[in-house]
Amino acid sequence: MIKRLLLLPIHLLWKIENKFLRFLFVGGINTAFGYFLFIFLIWIGLHYTIALLVSQIIGVLFNYKTTGYIVFQNKSNKLLVKFFLVYGAVYLINVIELFFLKQSPLYEIILSTDCFSFIHNLPIDTRKLGNVMGQAIVILPNAVITFFLNKIFVFKEAKIQEEVLDAIDILIEEAEEVENN
Repeated sequence: MIKRLLLLPIHLLWKIENKFLRFLFVGGINTAFGYFLFIFLIWIGLHYTIALLVSQIIGVLFNYKTTGYIVFQNKSNKLLVKFFLVYGAVYLINVIELFFLKQSPLYEIILSTDCFSFIHNLPIDTRKLGNVMGQAIVILPNAVITFFLNKIFVFKEAKIQEEVLDAIDILIEEAEEVENN
């Protein structure tokens, strides 16, 4: 009974036929996990590159099972190395994005707006806040990149296997029809 309750959200997500939409739902959970871990690591004083690396590694282990199973319906652990390579590439892209955002005046412009004036009264280092804002800015573009890299490089085998199994099912059904007639 408990197992059914735990699997209910997964079965509901599988009813969404579009894998990208499923990826966005699962990715929302995965991203929140990784982002809050990143914020925590920045808060305790780690440099943004180290905080990003640690949150990526821990996040990838968490993401692999959720993305593989819920989005691509693949439980194989054989694809973990490819999955890590995709996230390694996304990590490098992410570091480059944060570097360029840090060099730009965007953080100062955002923090100087009236809607963020309250931040200056908080006991936080606004230089660290810039890294947190930068990560928030690049989350969605990086999610799109991650989905397509996973679809093309990691879970492509699952798609091929799925298509082969579907073709076999069709052949079996046709053979049964011929046999019954």
